[in-house]
Amino acid sequence: MGIIDSLSAGYRLLIQRLELLLLPLLLDAFIWFAPRLSIEPLLQRFASFYVGIFDQLGEAAVTAGPGLADLPAQVTTALDAAGKSLNLFDLLVSSSLYHVPSLLVILPDLKTSQATLELVSLFNVSSSGLVLGLLGLLLGVTYMNLLARIVPLGEGEKSVTPPLFFSAVLRHWLRSLGFLLVLLLFLLMLYIPVGVGVTVLMLISPALGLGAMMLVSGLLTVIFFYLYFVTVGLVLDNLGVRAAVMRSIVLVRNNFWSTLGFFLLTNLISVGITLLLQEVATMGLAGLVGSALVNAFVGTGLAVALLIFYRTRLIVTAEKIQGQKS
Repeated sequence: MGIIDSLSAGYRLLIQRLELLLLPLLLDAFIWFAPRLSIEPLLQRFASFYVGIFDQLGEAAVTAGPGLADLPAQVTTALDAAGKSLNLFDLLVSSSLYHVPSLLVILPDLKTSQATLELVSLFNVSSSGLVLGLLGLLLGVTYMNLLARIVPLGEGEKSVTPPLFFSAVLRHWLRSLGFLLVLLLFLLMLYIPVGVGVTVLMLISPALGLGAMMLVSGLLTVIFFYLYFVTVGLVLDNLGVRAAVMRSIVLVRNNFWSTLGFFLLTNLISVGITLLLQEVATMGLAGLVGSALVNAFVGTGLAVALLIFYRTRLIVTAEKIQGQKS
């Protein structure tokens, strides 16, 4: 089963179980009616602190590189824009790990008149972000478990009682949390020496430092791509963290081009639908509700297709390895 067949099968299964759209729609409804949880005051303080450091450095910061003189203004502009758009409640939507679709997360400007709750202190921002992130991860795991139950493939249980389902969700949530902690530790171990090296290169030559940053970004992109199937393996096949990571690496290595094609095609569909819905959602309440429904349907169908594509790549990989042995 190829890319198109996986997409087709995903939407055929979803049409039979439209109740799976409920969780994404409820998240969109919550983000619409809830006030925006803003961290704008904290970002403004950080921008002022950053500008103050440059002011203390004086001429040394200007002469260190021709483009560094404009850096404080650029950072301030970027942080101001982030502060006006960021909403911590968006952390409830686990779109990156568990592919939960949300119209208001990808198009936050749809709601122009929204009450705002501002978090001022670093402790409040950190604690609120942590709680919302953990809850969002739990909702994402629940969503993926619901999708996995309708896919007639995989090593996990399909027909389970509610207590067993909630037990599986809790287990997968803890494993997902473990995976994130290991990934964060790896990134920190990579960032410290790389960050020092890039800083030194920036002082020697901004162009050389920029090239090093692009090289590191490319390396991280490759690493994340090889981890593309980890969360699917955690849920659909009930794997441990180490087994899910190893399986994802093996699958991507043996199916690199087909996996890349699936990734690019699904993202192209997502971007195309987003651009279309961006216009439709502004056409009154009916346009907004219709756009949320379409976005939830398209996003959920793509998530189901990912589960099917993952399992078919397992079959292809097993046949390839068996052929090499024989």
